[in-house]
Amino acid sequence: MVIIFVFFGDFKASLIVGSSIPTSILMSLIVLTQMGFSLNVITMSGLVLGVGMMVDNSIVVLESCFRAMDTAADKGALGYAKAALEGTNIVVQSIIGSTITTCVVFIPLVFLNGMTGQMFGSMGYTIVYCMCASLISAMSVVPLTYMLYKPRERQQAPMSRPVLRLQNLYRKVMPLFLQHKLIIMGLSVVILVATVVLANGMETELMTADDTGTISVSIEIRPGLLSDLANDMLEQAEKIVAGHEDVESYMLRFNNNSGTITAYLKDDRKMSTDEIVAQWENEMVDIDNCTIEVSASMSMSFMGRGRGYEAILQGSQYDELLEVSNRIVKELTERDDVMNVHSSIENTAPVVAIHVDPITAAAEGLSVSQIGSMVKQYLDGQEIAALEIDGQELSVKAEYPEDEYRTVPQVEQMILKKPSGGSVALTDVAEIYFRDSPASIRKSDKAYQVTITADYVSGNVQSALDSQVISPNLTGTITRGVNSRNRMMQEEFSGLYGAIATAVFLVFVVMSAQFESPKFSFMVMTTIPFSLVGSFGLLKATGVTISMTSILGFLILVGTVVNNGILYVDTVNQYRMSMPLREALIEAGATRLRPILMTSLTTILSMIPMALAIGSSGSTTQGLAVVNIGGLTAGVFVALFILPVYYALMNGRKQRTVLDI
Repeated sequence: MVIIFVFFGDFKASLIVGSSIPTSILMSLIVLTQMGFSLNVITMSGLVLGVGMMVDNSIVVLESCFRAMDTAADKGALGYAKAALEGTNIVVQSIIGSTITTCVVFIPLVFLNGMTGQMFGSMGYTIVYCMCASLISAMSVVPLTYMLYKPRERQQAPMSRPVLRLQNLYRKVMPLFLQHKLIIMGLSVVILVATVVLANGMETELMTADDTGTISVSIEIRPGLLSDLANDMLEQAEKIVAGHEDVESYMLRFNNNSGTITAYLKDDRKMSTDEIVAQWENEMVDIDNCTIEVSASMSMSFMGRGRGYEAILQGSQYDELLEVSNRIVKELTERDDVMNVHSSIENTAPVVAIHVDPITAAAEGLSVSQIGSMVKQYLDGQEIAALEIDGQELSVKAEYPEDEYRTVPQVEQMILKKPSGGSVALTDVAEIYFRDSPASIRKSDKAYQVTITADYVSGNVQSALDSQVISPNLTGTITRGVNSRNRMMQEEFSGLYGAIATAVFLVFVVMSAQFESPKFSFMVMTTIPFSLVGSFGLLKATGVTISMTSILGFLILVGTVVNNGILYVDTVNQYRMSMPLREALIEAGATRLRPILMTSLTTILSMIPMALAIGSSGSTTQGLAVVNIGGLTAGVFVALFILPVYYALMNGRKQRTVLDI
């Protein structure tokens, strides 16, 4: 409503347009209730998006009524009635087309399977109900209230003179653009290529998770270490956590060879959770003989992105996989762009392996199982009696002293008894050596898997690590694996990309039916790729990742960014009936500059609270708002400056005064 007053300078006009908001919301809530939907984060986000878009149709109708009234001879009640009918009739085709294009993009979303359809299907229904209600309000309530309350456009409105200056400037600048159409087209292609390059380097995640102010420090001690050394490592990590000023409390748990420290941060902390995680990673990197992972515990953390680098290797031969993974870990450790390089099989326990020569053993009258049993008796002892005391059975064992067979040289001195009599040294029938035994072995689809992780030092260098370290070390039997999170992300993203492609096709079909020509539809569709410049640019500037909600924002953008183009092309087609092509292109932009600015500003401003991630669940839909704000901002410039150039190129040098479609 503030935007309406700033441009028109009349409170009645603001109230007329503002009346479409409660009317549309009430109608939407009634339909949502009948459909069985509840008010939650997703449906409320749909209402927030709908608030900005539901006034667009009313703004276009009201602005057209004001323009019709300016040219009317009768300024009385009859003149207002005629202006209301004439103004609505001029733009009714545009608002119907723009509403349908906004609604049809949600048809593929509603029919999507998987998590995307379950989570955001209700948002699609909510926005469709809002847009349909706003269309009804714009075609009925707005002209009726305009005729009854007779608002007047004030010349003293805050934006009247600025808009007039912008219109005059537009009339001066556009002839230069139309004179250098090929240059403008070439620059636009360069901008699109730069956008593609920018998009390829952005981080992706399935769903943005909200920060809960909790940090988890996972510590995995190398097996075989003495308890004193393990306690020392835990104390070092605990000291770092307890000494931070933003930690309110923490809890430590330790079991066998692994432990976890859960730190709860203060609400008024000076550092963000990610900053504290990065600081602790740097401080704990010098703790040896253990693997330490520091991560921020967030809602829906299984959907979020990893803070560092991860590579999964898989192969059918364990020894070969171990060799390749060790080589990759060594190369990553030598690099300066990553730190905290770890492998899932690095924490191996040293064990004593006894390899029996079956031929030599058989010559001495011993079998492999007999040798194993005798070695076990030497190490573990032998039960010699069983006593029953007070109803409890107790086992009595005879064991060698604790230090008798503690080292490998002591084990090598074992003397084995032969069944035929006599004895033989263990070293005569077996080879004794140290061997590393992994604490756990992971297999997937009958293939061994090893996970290699690392933390980035300054920025995301995933592509460089993949091409320079991982790919050169892969063989015909060692391949790259995909974790469940990335697999789920690929499936959901593929579904959304398919929905976007379907939405683009549906928008094209709707506009072709509206303009009765695919040529004009292609013109308007050019606003979609150019709007990506603003979307990806704002995502990069704000640090928001490409997530499921961000891609959903692109889906919504397909239906909203074309509205300005529809309004402009429809106006050009009307002006060409009485003007030359060049003059129609310029005057259409100058005439529709104000409604384009107003409708875009109302939608953009309504999304700012969502883009700021206000509230405990604000991060979930932040990407959606950022994509639309950037795309709609770029769409304004595309509709006013790039679209006229494409219109002129596709219509050649013909100067027609009669519309030819």
